[in-house]
Amino acid sequence: MSKLLRPCLDCGRTVRGKTRCGDCQRARDGAKRAKRPRFKSYQEAERRRRAVAEHRASVGDWCPGWQHHPAHPSADLTADHAAEVAAGGREDGALVVRCRSCNAARSANVRDALLAQLVGTPRQPESATLFAAAVDDGPTVA
Repeated sequence: MSKLLRPCLDCGRTVRGKTRCGDCQRARDGAKRAKRPRFKSYQEAERRRRAVAEHRASVGDWCPGWQHHPAHPSADLTADHAAEVAAGGREDGALVVRCRSCNAARSANVRDALLAQLVGTPRQPESATLFAAAVDDGPTVA
């Protein structure tokens, strides 16, 4: 069964099963690397893989949850920064292991809070404590 043909998001050329053609993806990756010259993708991926492996060795396939998401079993674990880089955290800072959906929800909430601060829009009270919780909201791996 063949994958779906679709236009590249950047140039419009037809690609199979991906969102961008090879040329546009390389250009996009190069631009991303240029913004973060100290970031080593292989080393960071290994650091995150080790954090997830250590978490699994100590507690198994278990997500500690986040805010309104209680702890639950999950095999889809990922590691993310305890203090978001976008919120001023270090790229080589401590990692916290959660399931993919909890990490995504937390990251989206951090992003929304940062945008609200930049624009000056008031946020709901539970989001006001987000930055304090970003540093202290679950087990972290250095």
